[in-house]
Amino acid sequence: MPFLIAFAVAALLTPVSLWLGATLGIVDRPRPGDPLKIHPRPVPVTGGLTVAVAALGVGAVLGHVTWWTVTAVGLVLAAGLIDDLHPVPPAVRLAAQVTGGLLIVVGGARLEPLEVLGTVGVILIVPAFANAVNMMDGQDGLAGGLAAITALGLAGLSALNGQPTVMALALAGSLTGFLLWNRPPARIFLGNGGAYAVGALLALLTADGSRAGWAAMLGAGVCLGLFVFELMFTVSRRASSGRSLVEGDRLHSYDLLAERLGGRLRTTFLSWALGAAAAGVGIAIAEAPLGVAVAAAVVGSAAAALVGLWLLGGSTPAPQRPGSTVVPTSEEG
Repeated sequence: MPFLIAFAVAALLTPVSLWLGATLGIVDRPRPGDPLKIHPRPVPVTGGLTVAVAALGVGAVLGHVTWWTVTAVGLVLAAGLIDDLHPVPPAVRLAAQVTGGLLIVVGGARLEPLEVLGTVGVILIVPAFANAVNMMDGQDGLAGGLAAITALGLAGLSALNGQPTVMALALAGSLTGFLLWNRPPARIFLGNGGAYAVGALLALLTADGSRAGWAAMLGAGVCLGLFVFELMFTVSRRASSGRSLVEGDRLHSYDLLAERLGGRLRTTFLSWALGAAAAGVGIAIAEAPLGVAVAAAVVGSAAAALVGLWLLGGSTPAPQRPGSTVVPTSEEG
């Protein structure tokens, strides 16, 4: 039920967010010569408002949202929206994300198996997941669809461990309703604010899932595997090449994969399928003995590293041609 209600709310509210963004000029504008801004027309970046309102609204009505969570998500959403309008220094955005993590901790969230360090863990994963979602938000439907699949995986994990599933299902439903308007060719983007808000909610759900123990926490991490991989892949690639960690580029894993597969849509569908597989493996790990869970997590990490090496071993994406199937179609964080 939370999924269906949030889906309906998001599907109905997204056109309102689209109109609001276009009217107020909160849009991502094309920029000739900029590979990150080549969509043919200005696109509103207010989709995150819809996702946050639908997910938090349904969670609040059903009694599964605290004011601390609402404040935290509102803060990171506002920081991202302001950055969408006028560039905000990375340190300021990071401070907002860390503050959001602190608010979530005050609301009672912990990575339970880490005991005393569990509060620090939540404060760290909020900005980590916020930026991971933003990095993945580089082509139409990719981040929104993958986050919806991840939330469903976290819902399944919580259900098997006797934990509440309302917020996970509400987030999945709101993202799916938003996806009706964000699918290629996207009419609205999540925006930095939306990516940060979704990342903060995924961090909260991870903390909730960890209450069932180490295996559950590892399983939640695997559910988020593609986002974690993109974060590590991007940071390590930029650091090793001496580039700024916050400067956007078109060398993300999905950019390189699109070049190899010959199309963005194929990459999105493959990423969704891999996200579903990761969610399934994450649920299985959460139900496995701790030793098996650790072994599976190690094997998964090794496999991700091999994929990263394979992608890095490929050629740099070629200059885009008019009408090319690998032309980026969305913003990049």
